[in-house]
Amino acid sequence: MSIVLNAFPLKVPELELEVLQIQYDKETLDDLRDRHRATHAFRRQGDNILIFSGDGTFPASGTPQTIALKDNFGIFCSLVKDGLTRHLAGLGRNPSGFNPIELVSAKPEDNLLVPILGDAYPFKICAKYSIDTRTVQGHPCLVIDCTTRRVLKENGLFFLNAGFDLMSRYVVTEQDDGYRKLLGSVSGCKGETLHVTRPDGQVVQAEAKNVYLEASRTNFDDYILHTHGAQKDAIVDRIRQSVSIFNGGENKKARIDTLKKYIQSKTIPLIDGTRIEIEDSPNIQKNCGQMQKPVFVFNDNGEADWAEKGLTQSGPYTKRTFDRNDPSICVICGQHDKGRVEQFVRKLLKGISNSKYFSSGLEGKFTLGTSRVEVFATVTDSVDAYKNAIEAAIRKKADEGGRWDLALVQVRQSFKKLKVTDNPYYLGKSLFFLHQVPVQDFTIELLAQSDYSLGYSLNNMALACYAKMGGVPWLLKASPTLSHELVIGIGSANIGQERGADHQRIMGITTVFSGDGSYIVSNTSKAVVPEAYCEALTAVLGETIEKIQKRMNWQKGDTIRLIFHAQVKKFNKEEVEAVRAVIDKYREYQIEYAFLKVSEDHGLHMFDSATAGVQKGRLAPPRGKTFKLSKHEMLVYLIGQRELRQDTDGHPRGVILEVHKDSTFKDITYLSAQLYSFASHSWRSYFPNPMPVTISYSDLIARNLGWLNQLPGWNDSVMIGKIGQSQWFL
Repeated sequence: MSIVLNAFPLKVPELELEVLQIQYDKETLDDLRDRHRATHAFRRQGDNILIFSGDGTFPASGTPQTIALKDNFGIFCSLVKDGLTRHLAGLGRNPSGFNPIELVSAKPEDNLLVPILGDAYPFKICAKYSIDTRTVQGHPCLVIDCTTRRVLKENGLFFLNAGFDLMSRYVVTEQDDGYRKLLGSVSGCKGETLHVTRPDGQVVQAEAKNVYLEASRTNFDDYILHTHGAQKDAIVDRIRQSVSIFNGGENKKARIDTLKKYIQSKTIPLIDGTRIEIEDSPNIQKNCGQMQKPVFVFNDNGEADWAEKGLTQSGPYTKRTFDRNDPSICVICGQHDKGRVEQFVRKLLKGISNSKYFSSGLEGKFTLGTSRVEVFATVTDSVDAYKNAIEAAIRKKADEGGRWDLALVQVRQSFKKLKVTDNPYYLGKSLFFLHQVPVQDFTIELLAQSDYSLGYSLNNMALACYAKMGGVPWLLKASPTLSHELVIGIGSANIGQERGADHQRIMGITTVFSGDGSYIVSNTSKAVVPEAYCEALTAVLGETIEKIQKRMNWQKGDTIRLIFHAQVKKFNKEEVEAVRAVIDKYREYQIEYAFLKVSEDHGLHMFDSATAGVQKGRLAPPRGKTFKLSKHEMLVYLIGQRELRQDTDGHPRGVILEVHKDSTFKDITYLSAQLYSFASHSWRSYFPNPMPVTISYSDLIARNLGWLNQLPGWNDSVMIGKIGQSQWFL
């Protein structure tokens, strides 16, 4: 049996290169690359530019230097990619980018749409290769990956002539190097001339023949609807399956190996003529680790490594202390759907008799007693109709001197396309949150599922409902340490209907957990634009520590460990300094901290021959498989072969965890095991998460608060109440 990475060791030549060093300036670097790309290589190194020559001459004056490649892996890897880019460009293959180099196949047989829609279709889904370098256990490697990319081969005029409506669709212009740059959205059309609103609001004119539709999923799906009408859903599903099979382990590895063998067989030189040599990927099986399944704690300290089993045997962790038994539940739904919604709600509460995991329903599974349910119907799907029904529900309960324990709100898939201010989904959340009522929405389309499928959907929905009402389904069994430990999640979301001025990236701060997975603080959570992020981070962190030190009775001299999880490109100096500034206020404690960057987008894959013969997920490693890339980096599979739902699910992606160099706590093995546990700890679903809840919850907070902040009259201070201490965002 073997486990290999798609990382191929590079042979570092015993070579010293003469280079020229000049001071860095962006315009200078861009100009040098434009004019001398064919004969020289350029690299930014801090505040300097390094110039490499093929013939010993240099296009500028500066300081000569001699560099030994075996002592400068970063420079060597840069020159390898430079050499590969030159080779591919010389073949007319149009490589783009550098970190990584990307190459879209032009072969007709590499267009996945040909067997489904034919070669003449204006969209293509092509094989895309990416090539990058990475140091693995101290050795530079070439990382080759293969996936797919949507490509448009026809210009805007083609779609105009085909009768396809271009209004409000994003269009791009093609640059000299083939890169397609966003121009804006189409706001008008006169003959073959388009009026395009740019992201800054300026309206420009463009000839349809000179622009391209953006190769987005929306444009792709809408054009299939335009050409194939009622067949659209079946065609989209065939395409999805074709792409998933293409991205499966067997095909991915075969294509990667083909490109690797090609590079091995050719004489591809560095700038000085030295040949690039790569070796086969070694078997790393003996160096891989396997995480133990996390253990969950339930009622009366019952334990299980499977949440479903633990709940059935012991009941939820807060079974004896839950304060919303016999809950009051209001249902908001369309009057034309009322009968079916009542049947659906009954299944949610009482269960589906022949369901494998949901025969006892929300009431039985979480021992809630008997729910008191009232239905409030909306006359139409308008915001005003929903508002009237919700206000009627709130008013009725207020007249009785009480408060709803949960609101179930029926929405439609089509609501996703509406502006926030016209969307009953967000209106419902805001009105109920204002009165401290947690909300669980469901789409009318969900009701069309068979009881078999519905059982799984309702099982997850019931779990989220219990958590939203303040219940704790389970906790993680944590091995006690000598430190008080807080795990802090930082997330983000992109908010905005339109790209440009009103399109924002919102940072979600923060979900705070203790080492056992207790969700400690949420009502200090904020959603802010990136410019205000560091200030908000320090404020939230300060408030959090103030609360927790009292609640947990920290003593002078105690060791406090703060672990930050974030899915960012990198932790910058401002973030690290912001945290240090807060920590400096608590000198009576021994505080240590770790900044842990969690990355999905890295192109590194593990192929495990032990699963070569299975039905689904061939060559996929098991969940919990790890490989230490360096002292501060670990590759971890949070989703493995068994977690794939079907044989067309593609190859699972691992995550790379990286501990920031300024961290004072750097045990990557300990931090990886902890993060793995948090990936099994979501109360949104019983399935393992591809991200730890520290990050996925923070992303949800950012997305929900980001959208709610766009509603007139909404104020985040609503979350200071009891609602903010629950999992309202699940």
